[in-house]
Amino acid sequence: MENPDIQFLLNIRTKLNEEIDRLRDMIARFEEHIENLDAQIAKASFTTADAALAKAPSVEGAAPAKVAAETTEPQSIVLMNKAGKLELGIIEISEQTMRFLPAEHAVYDITRGAFARFFVERILGKFQQEDRHRVENGEIEWEDAFDFEVHSEDNILGEMVIRNCGDENRMKEIQSTLRWALEKTYSAR
Repeated sequence: MENPDIQFLLNIRTKLNEEIDRLRDMIARFEEHIENLDAQIAKASFTTADAALAKAPSVEGAAPAKVAAETTEPQSIVLMNKAGKLELGIIEISEQTMRFLPAEHAVYDITRGAFARFFVERILGKFQQEDRHRVENGEIEWEDAFDFEVHSEDNILGEMVIRNCGDENRMKEIQSTLRWALEKTYSAR
């Protein structure tokens, strides 16, 4: 005869193990965010010669320093795993639109928890909800609100398009958490 107290304790043990796994994943994401912050800090604390010349006081008779104009050309980023040894896919960024295409050798099941529950629901869903509130408060128009599409066939990611990404911090968070989710759901073809 099975003891109900034992079953209760086994259920608690299972839930605690699940929580430990969730927290380990969260710690890994936080460590990744810290790495990104460190890279941003290092990048921001380094001044190029052009930037230093642009800030230097002008000397009489000297030609004025030229400041590079911002370009709005589409940018392609090869998304690598944290170790930098495996290509996960390509991110194409054009103004406020981000498009992700998986690497040819990669298969990503969009129903897995790291992708579906964490990346899509918690991260992209949060940004979508924030912008909906901004629309309701009259801060932005509907066409400027965060939106995304996940294209798949048989639950395998084919392409993802994210529109109106927002500021640079939001874009970095999307890229970072996308990489984390893809690493967790990666399978080779």
